[in-house]
Amino acid sequence: MSDAASEVVGDGKVVSIEYVLTDPSGEELDRSGEAPMAYLHGGHGIVPGLEEALHGKTVGESLRVEVPPGKGYGEKGKVKPQRVLRSHFPPDAPVEKGAQFLMRGEDGRPIPIWITKVMGREVYVSPEHPLAGVTLCFDVTVKAIRDATDEERAHGHVHGPGGHHHHDDDDDDDDGDDDD
Repeated sequence: MSDAASEVVGDGKVVSIEYVLTDPSGEELDRSGEAPMAYLHGGHGIVPGLEEALHGKTVGESLRVEVPPGKGYGEKGKVKPQRVLRSHFPPDAPVEKGAQFLMRGEDGRPIPIWITKVMGREVYVSPEHPLAGVTLCFDVTVKAIRDATDEERAHGHVHGPGGHHHHDDDDDDDDGDDDD
């Protein structure tokens, strides 16, 4: 593969980006940390609208991307938050509005939930992302691009600095290893 091809964002590439995320009024919602954020392009690790906009870009390119809810965290539904007792959360867990947790679905798969409200012993949770229904405005710069390793492609996410780090004794991938 030529060097030029390795410098273009595409499926199977690990892409490092710096970004600032705002809502349409300009209120900052999130930003990359001190180091760029790395993701596996084509691995569904970022919202679809941003991934689509980055496809074909090169190192050093900066762009502003407005992602509608349907290509971001989804439209705002009519999901009513469910009440859960505080005792169902780990004792040292930060139980506060906006915190994300994983619960197990009926099939045993993890389902992300977010806390919408805390009232004493009662915690209200919803599977709807807090940014559902919000147009996302990204100011993003492509900082680096490299080929993903076979292991990263197999696992569907980036390993190492700037990427996803895991697994310890609670490895849920059922492949028998603890080193992904």
